[in-house]
Amino acid sequence: MDLQRDTEHNLLADSAERMLSENYDFSTRHGNQADQGENAAWADDMWRQFAQLGWLALPFAEEDGGLGAGMVEISILAEAFGRNLVTEPYMTTVVLSGGLIAAIGTPEQRADTLPAIGEGTLRLAFMGGGLGDISVDAAPSGDGYKLSGARKSVIDAPMAARLLVPARIGDSAGIFMIDCDATGVTLRPHRTLDGGRAADVELTGVNVSRAQLLGGLEDASDALGAAIDRTIAALSADAAGAIGKLVEETLEYTKTREQFGRPISKFQVLAHRLVAMKVSEEEARAVATLAVLSAEAPAKMRRRAVSSAKSKVGRCARFVGQNAIQTHGAIGTTADLTIGNYVKRLMVFEARYGSTAHHAELYAAIIADPDTAGAGLLLSPAA
Repeated sequence: MDLQRDTEHNLLADSAERMLSENYDFSTRHGNQADQGENAAWADDMWRQFAQLGWLALPFAEEDGGLGAGMVEISILAEAFGRNLVTEPYMTTVVLSGGLIAAIGTPEQRADTLPAIGEGTLRLAFMGGGLGDISVDAAPSGDGYKLSGARKSVIDAPMAARLLVPARIGDSAGIFMIDCDATGVTLRPHRTLDGGRAADVELTGVNVSRAQLLGGLEDASDALGAAIDRTIAALSADAAGAIGKLVEETLEYTKTREQFGRPISKFQVLAHRLVAMKVSEEEARAVATLAVLSAEAPAKMRRRAVSSAKSKVGRCARFVGQNAIQTHGAIGTTADLTIGNYVKRLMVFEARYGSTAHHAELYAAIIADPDTAGAGLLLSPAA
């Protein structure tokens, strides 16, 4: 299999890195985080630029107003996002929520949302965790339903106009799309460890119609699992980008920091550490690439690759992050350097959609019994 990027992929990678390095520098990001207003930790003008570049419409079909790209193109953007500490709600709005709507939404639902996402005028958040981690019940009420439930730390909810809500409908799963300002919806915004925004969300008897249920009454479990797997694959590419940047900045620091009259990169113990960090970076990028390439594979193969990536990238992230801070010394933990910010981003990655340990167990279960695809663990609440 040829894993080399073609010309179009290289152009996308180069343009994304150039645009973000020129317009999304560390001081700009810190300025966004310092803003205590409604749009803290991100900027409307940057989101509009993403739309103008076609990034927000990238994965959607042409008939839905998109560009018809796939997971490889998404992963190229994701890696650039990780390298540049991008906090915009791309994963939640485009990859996860947009991907779900594109996969199972009715023609009317797709027409109502996907072009608006691509134009940058609609942002969504996802009120769910792992496939089996559904915390909302949908009780029949007249011609529709009443939604009740709560979830802590719904990523990007303060920036969203709508929520996608996985809910239990009897023995099956459905996904509802509701407005964030609907009666019975309560959001309590807060900051996340990596400088992003989230909210504790509570639904108290929220009235929804059947038209707000994506795709009708068919069980959405398979589509939900596939969408979460694609998101984990994209987040793994994001984490690989952050890991690569940590390795680069640590190497550069050892070349300029002197001790006993020479750069500390000349000391053998640090040279060995840097090699080990670089090996971890390559391992992370390799398993993330496998997850991306397996995103549209049959469920068993996809889940094996995704859980392998989530667990391996998580371990690589922890190893590289700890060694980067140790090499920089006390200044590695200060807010004035990017090192600590990359480490925090990777810590958030480790916790999203199942912990490193959870996916290691899931991967082991799949290997031990491929016929079950680790179903028991998959359907247990993600850490």
